[in-house]
Amino acid sequence: MFSLGCIQALRCRTNTCPTGVTTHNKRLQHGLAVEEKYLRVANYARNMNREIDMIAHSCGCRHARELRREHVRIVQTANQSVALNMLHPYPVIGSRTASKKATTAA
Repeated sequence: MFSLGCIQALRCRTNTCPTGVTTHNKRLQHGLAVEEKYLRVANYARNMNREIDMIAHSCGCRHARELRREHVRIVQTANQSVALNMLHPYPVIGSRTASKKATTAA
């Protein structure tokens, strides 16, 4: 949003975004110069991918798609660090909750 020109006016849901980023109002959309901003958005996405790859490499993964819950640690109260897979375990194959999620996703 920032790379498009968002100024955090907090009017996203009101259709009155002064920069034209989150509005359907044709008059306000003139503030969004797509021809000037598309390169900024592309650079942001490219750099974001580069940073995520760097995080993945620091976790011992070759690619970001190899990141799993075990690689994430959540700092809780008293500065204790807990692995994400301990806080939110993977569903057990064949369990009712896993089969419910599979049927609702289909």
